[in-house]
Amino acid sequence: MGLEAVYFIGAFVLLTALIYGTLSYRYRNRAATRAGDEIVKQRYRENQG
Repeated sequence: MGLEAVYFIGAFVLLTALIYGTLSYRYRNRAATRAGDEIVKQRYRENQG
């Protein structure tokens, strides 16, 4: 009985992580992502020169 519980809990945690990852990717804040990309590009240009 104990081993089945471990498998069940592991499958539940994996399913929860998969659902969370899918939803967070789908509903991410695109403005924040663009702002972060701009900051990275600016820092990269500053380090090049």
